[in-house]
Amino acid sequence: MIEKLILKKTMNKKIITATLLISDGPVEHSYFIDLLGVTYEELINLLKDINSEIRNIELGFEIKYDKIKADIKTISEISTYLNAVKPASILKGLSTPALETLAIIAYEQPVTKLKISEIRGVESESSIKTLEARGLIESGGQLELPGNPILYITTNLFLEKIDLTSLDDLPSIGEYFNSPNEEE
Repeated sequence: MIEKLILKKTMNKKIITATLLISDGPVEHSYFIDLLGVTYEELINLLKDINSEIRNIELGFEIKYDKIKADIKTISEISTYLNAVKPASILKGLSTPALETLAIIAYEQPVTKLKISEIRGVESESSIKTLEARGLIESGGQLELPGNPILYITTNLFLEKIDLTSLDDLPSIGEYFNSPNEEE
């Protein structure tokens, strides 16, 4: 009986780590609870056990988790060594127009689709849909104007994936964009 419990716990840890490794973002605890047939408390204990084992063998990552979700993150002391090697995975595969759109939303938020298209000089509907589907942007409300245009903002996932704690940490893009003649 004890051997079966140990085997199940070991298998559950393998499933959790493999799932987090292949996912492109956080995985909600409810997914693991349903998949593994464990309680919330048991899942948290499994995550703690995995992190303890990772620390013992001194790997360059850990599992970050909160009350809702878990994700694999590089440990902070090595993240600077990785910047030149690999971009944040959530950004992998994004087209140049999608990256332009994301940058505009990050720096101008909250911002409407029309404003994004004006800045880019082309329609941005497709890029906005892609960014929403990846969870990098979301609706931050609507303007109280005819048509009630949606105001787009970046998400916490965006900040997590580019390793920032707040939008204030975004690099300055220079005085060009802070011109008093802009948008008048």
